[in-house]
Amino acid sequence: MIAPVQNQLSKSMLMHIGIAMTLGTSAAYTYWHKIALGNRSQREAYYLNLKANKA
Repeated sequence: MIAPVQNQLSKSMLMHIGIAMTLGTSAAYTYWHKIALGNRSQREAYYLNLKANKA
């Protein structure tokens, strides 16, 4: 007789949650450092240029 597989669902679920958290965190980190900070520096430069030309 073959022994039943125990806790397979919980092991699989924990693995999937761990993978999802890792991928989500790395995607958020990439977005923040590649897109959000880059847009902020462009916006700052635009407003500094606008202020310099206005005065």
